[in-house]
Amino acid sequence: MYEETTIAAIATSPGEGGIGIIRISGEEASVVADRIFHTKKLKTFKDAEPYRMYFGHVEKEGKRIDEGLAVYMKAPHSYTGEDVVEIQIHGSTEALRETLELALESGAVLASRGEFTKRAFLNGRLDLTQAEAVMDIIEARGSAALTQAESHLQGALSRFVKDCRAKLSDLITKLEVTIDYPEEDLEDLTNEEIREGISTIEESLYNLLQRSEEGRIIKEGLRTAIVGRPNAGKSSLLNALLQEDRAIVTDIPGTTRDTIEESIKIGGVPLVLMDTAGLRETDNKVEKIGIERAWKSMEQADFILAVIDGSRPLSLEDRQILEELKGRKAMVILNKYDLPPQIEEEDIQKIAGNIPVVSISARYGSGVEELEESLRKLTEHQDRDAGRELFLTNLRHVNQVKKALEAVRRASESLESGMPADCITVDLTEAWNDMGEITGDTVDNELINRIFERFCVGK
Repeated sequence: MYEETTIAAIATSPGEGGIGIIRISGEEASVVADRIFHTKKLKTFKDAEPYRMYFGHVEKEGKRIDEGLAVYMKAPHSYTGEDVVEIQIHGSTEALRETLELALESGAVLASRGEFTKRAFLNGRLDLTQAEAVMDIIEARGSAALTQAESHLQGALSRFVKDCRAKLSDLITKLEVTIDYPEEDLEDLTNEEIREGISTIEESLYNLLQRSEEGRIIKEGLRTAIVGRPNAGKSSLLNALLQEDRAIVTDIPGTTRDTIEESIKIGGVPLVLMDTAGLRETDNKVEKIGIERAWKSMEQADFILAVIDGSRPLSLEDRQILEELKGRKAMVILNKYDLPPQIEEEDIQKIAGNIPVVSISARYGSGVEELEESLRKLTEHQDRDAGRELFLTNLRHVNQVKKALEAVRRASESLESGMPADCITVDLTEAWNDMGEITGDTVDNELINRIFERFCVGK
């Protein structure tokens, strides 16, 4: 039981650093801290003034381990909602390990993954969406992802769910009135209200789901496939964007035989760049596998950068690639523009349609800044609206909203087909429960455990 245990863990990342933190939470937090942290300011750490930093040292059997600061946060005004003590010492791996071992010897037990945040949830400090937002903040890969996660932590999604469940509850109540008091002849008035209410909820859930793909891009980045025939300059382009020699570049066709994946930050949303094998006909078994993966990466990508050697006329492979770009979010890179051009922008657009074309020399870095500016515009909508609009960035939330939307639509169909009120109530209640699972209001312990198991120890 949480009220009977006091937990401790290292709360900072593994490795050396300027500061390392040992976090202790539970009824005996101050008792454990008093046994391991000594300061001239206090006779006992149980007398510590909450939220004030105390200078002192960690000591074991008369041996000083390290010096640092400690702060006591009194329940319920702490991260976990319990008494919490955080001891800040130098970020030495050995000093942190010894301090943690001392805390465990002094009455604490080692915290499991995500247990501090799990206690915050169970103690009502955070709902489940806010708890998951904590991990999203830790894992944020760009400023837009960080902004959106902060928005969820502040309760943006929680408020949406609460409002939706309140509307569903109101509809359920009105339907139950017609079930309990059929003699009052309330059905006509109630059905119109129910129809309008269901329509409003359905529209809000649908619109939120429509933004879920943008939420995925904010969180994971824009998956961008770099494709082209051999020696068009795909690897050179990757290296130019990364500003490092990540991919091997030679004049031998077929050098890249597997997909290389790297992320770059251009604006607030990262681009996940996938350098692929050159697309051509070949008898080499290994290269064939790479080419198959290249086509697959192209199919699964959010965006395609098609690299064309502008110093040569369009080949059959070039034309095949350009044909595949029709109707896709893509950009054509005319590479090697330091050499006499053999291809015009109009030649590209005749095949691929009205698609952006940028000329560069990946070898010399010319035109790369202009390309980066064009790429920045791809995600400026998500970057601008992160935190201002509500995006779903968590697959669990997306699935729950889908289930709720399906239940609401079933209720609408039942209403239109003249089904009894109790049949409609069943579907609306299911939607109410589905939405409650997002915030943890109607969630079971098994799911809670699965969610917090993906957290790091110390959080």
